[in-house]
Amino acid sequence: MKLFKLLLVFFLAELSIAAQLPHLEKRGNATQLIVHGKPFLMLAGEVNNSSGSNIEHMEKTMKAWRECNFNSVLVSVSWEIIEPSEGRFDFSSVDELLRIARENDLKLGFLWFASWKNGFSPYAPSWVLGDTRRFERVKDEKGRNTRTLSPLCNATRDADARAFAALMRHLAQADSKENTVIVVQIENEVGVLRQTRDFSAAANKLIASQVPEELLRYLAKNRQILEPELRTAWENNGTKTKGTWYEVFGTGDYTDMFFMAWQYARYINAVAEAGKREYNIPVYVNCWMSGSRPNIGKPGNFPSGGPVLSVLDIWKAGAPAVDILAPDIYGADFKDQCRNFHRHDNPLFVPETRAVEGAATWAFSTHDAICFSPFGIDTRPETMAAEYKMLSQLIPVITQYQGTGLMSGFYRDGRDTTRNYEFKLNDDVKIIVTLQQAARRETSPTAPGTGNAQQRQQTPEQGSYGLFIKTGESEFMVAGNNISVTAVSLNPKKEVWLKDAWEGTLVDGVWKPKVLLNGDEAGFLRSDDPVYSVRAYKSTPPEPAIIKFRAVVYDR
Repeated sequence: MKLFKLLLVFFLAELSIAAQLPHLEKRGNATQLIVHGKPFLMLAGEVNNSSGSNIEHMEKTMKAWRECNFNSVLVSVSWEIIEPSEGRFDFSSVDELLRIARENDLKLGFLWFASWKNGFSPYAPSWVLGDTRRFERVKDEKGRNTRTLSPLCNATRDADARAFAALMRHLAQADSKENTVIVVQIENEVGVLRQTRDFSAAANKLIASQVPEELLRYLAKNRQILEPELRTAWENNGTKTKGTWYEVFGTGDYTDMFFMAWQYARYINAVAEAGKREYNIPVYVNCWMSGSRPNIGKPGNFPSGGPVLSVLDIWKAGAPAVDILAPDIYGADFKDQCRNFHRHDNPLFVPETRAVEGAATWAFSTHDAICFSPFGIDTRPETMAAEYKMLSQLIPVITQYQGTGLMSGFYRDGRDTTRNYEFKLNDDVKIIVTLQQAARRETSPTAPGTGNAQQRQQTPEQGSYGLFIKTGESEFMVAGNNISVTAVSLNPKKEVWLKDAWEGTLVDGVWKPKVLLNGDEAGFLRSDDPVYSVRAYKSTPPEPAIIKFRAVVYDR
């Protein structure tokens, strides 16, 4: 009986730990990352590739990032460091990263740099890279070894999976209570560069063999919602339910990409499964983006087989153990790519991007994003400080409204030049948010009056961005910077007036009003047309602000 009770206590303790682990959960129409029982938005940044091995640098970096309102850091953990010789593991660098993150109240996302990084294999251990017979390489068309480990090689897959499982086992022992590490990225921007596929004898044989039945079943089940490149290739070749890769999808570069996508997906799925058996927290795979539709470019110019949009369905079929497929977005098409990757079966997670003011707010509010993470801003975290300060207050509110349809964001990316955003508050009232064009501020030249050719220095233009949340039938919240807010009557017999424009702050999700904006602070353009400028009250320079409004409707 005592033994039974002890086993029961142990079993219940294990269940309790498993229940509190970071996990993804569907809430309404949004999929959210749950950490310690609450939805968590990763206001993150990714350090440079090798920063994780420099503990002194990470001490300074994490302290600076916490001071600049980051709550998460994405940092690499490389196979070559934790398993310098086969079977001998060293987790001292991992433990140091855990320590520093905890001291600075930061969460971590570990990037497992192992078999691949940016289409090549620079982070694999020397004992792997030096044995090309056991750990096979992708071959070029002349049969020569490339610098990329082959996803067709079971020995490499198994060694990678054992090492990743060892890492996750260590995290289970060292971090299951604190939950410092909340997500893990497996590999980095995988795929074959400079050629469309692996041309080894094994790859040539496989591509001339039957397409796996599980992939064809997935295509048939999801035919109406497949991404167009895959669906078009399949339908143009007769929508076959059996055949070789070229018979099912046709000959050409796209079929090579489809084939490699399946190989990488199956390999990484095996690695993910091995890790999750030890410690089941969310894992994701990121991708080096292809071009935008309809010209995605030639596979090999971007890593062929990585989880770009065109092969997302192949990855969903081949890697069910991977929770999220995540875009690295550096182009002018940020909004388009967020829309593309935010699917019913794929929450939006942006692990790499540029530090552009407003993009994070837009992604979290419009596409229920889990993470926003500019890359390589180790020494310039201040670029995100103001926006992250605002977002850190708004996390409880944003997570409450994600997936409800009552929240949306606004900002300009490289393609979208929209200035006015309209929101229907109720049958009588429409709210218009206008993005303002802020002038650059000039400062004095460094040597005034010298007559030299020095030009006046200019500060960067202020960002114009924010979010809108309908909080009641006649009430709404606007948060952001360098925008104006007006109300328009939709009823010809009624007029509308914005009242109770309270600027304030949020402390643990509780609203704290600070100043009632009215009179000159409301920014009247005409006596009958109040326009509220949303920026921190009397702040220099202007900072993002959070304002609650109430719309009052009256007879004309």
